[in-house]
Amino acid sequence: MGRRQRQAGLSIVEMMVGMVVGLVASLVIMQSFSSSETYRRNISGTGDALQSAAIAAQRLDMLIQEAGSGLARGSWVWGCRLLVTESGNVVLPSPTGYPSPFSSVPQTLRAVPAAIVNGGSGSDVIMVMAGDSAAGNQGLSFSSATGDSLVVQTPTIGMIPKSSAAALAYDLILTVPRKLAEDPGDCRVVQAAKTMTAPVLTTDASLGLKVATFAKLVPLNTTTYGTVDSAIYTKSPAAFHLGLRDNPNFAMLGVSSDSELVQYDLLKRIDPQIVGENIFLIKARYGLDNGVGGDINDNAVDEWVSPSESGWTFADLMDGKRATQQRIGYIKALRIAMVVRSSQPITTPAPMTSIELFQDLASSRRFSRTLTTEEQRYQYQTYEWVIPLRSMRTPPNI
Repeated sequence: MGRRQRQAGLSIVEMMVGMVVGLVASLVIMQSFSSSETYRRNISGTGDALQSAAIAAQRLDMLIQEAGSGLARGSWVWGCRLLVTESGNVVLPSPTGYPSPFSSVPQTLRAVPAAIVNGGSGSDVIMVMAGDSAAGNQGLSFSSATGDSLVVQTPTIGMIPKSSAAALAYDLILTVPRKLAEDPGDCRVVQAAKTMTAPVLTTDASLGLKVATFAKLVPLNTTTYGTVDSAIYTKSPAAFHLGLRDNPNFAMLGVSSDSELVQYDLLKRIDPQIVGENIFLIKARYGLDNGVGGDINDNAVDEWVSPSESGWTFADLMDGKRATQQRIGYIKALRIAMVVRSSQPITTPAPMTSIELFQDLASSRRFSRTLTTEEQRYQYQTYEWVIPLRSMRTPPNI
């Protein structure tokens, strides 16, 4: 009988070698996974930033480009104090302070196409005002015998007849005094009544066409928006058609503490809306056609000005002076700088420590902010672009 073979096993040395190999393999796998996850988060953060920037930029473009629409041809409009009352409640001047992030905005506002409230080290607030009418930019002379209607001296072309149930949002009208030698006074938003006479088609022999004419009497919905102030009637008043109630844009845009771009309706027709997320910072500069470094009133931006500079602060534009009206007319564009932040913290060996904006401008017109240690944990994308105020290319009626 042969000898029984002894059972073989692992020595302690072989076991330790195996454990070391397994540990090294685990470390390599975990490191690879960690690197892959960091890369994925960085890519995801960049994608989120791009998407947020696209949504917010689209809303900014839409509102700012049409700023001044319907009002630009009335040089007496800019700087008038806005008065709005709805159903007996005062809307403008606002009876209470505005909510965050608009708490720094004064309660009394004057008509401007676009204005910037300087936010210091934080985000600026951008304000825009625009009508939405096919008959925009044409101020119509009016008078009144009763106070509850406007007797317009020219046909009210562009207004929608209220005989249709579909047109329940009656037209808004801005009534403005235009004694040009004086400082701008008060202007009031009123509303056409549902009973406005529908247009009548008549044959124009000289044209060989049927044309629409409107009644010169425009009844007002005094129950909702009230009557025109007597002080406006005594100063060669003009009426600017703003369009249906829901369409004119009198809005503010600002960044909340939750990094959301918020739109606020100054006429309080709708609640504040969130129109963008992961917005860390928005700063803006005025593009002026004032002849500094170029030709005045040639519809080309001559210089970019900070809203903190003398003559261009929000308080300066709201001073209600005749001389300010001309300065407001110089505003032809806004330059926007938007900083978008990743939704999640990221790991990077070289975090961003500061934000630098408007680097091609003079040092006094640039913006710089040092990021805190907590803020450096996130990824940032900066976008700068110019938005023209297309309606402000129209020369005013002087």
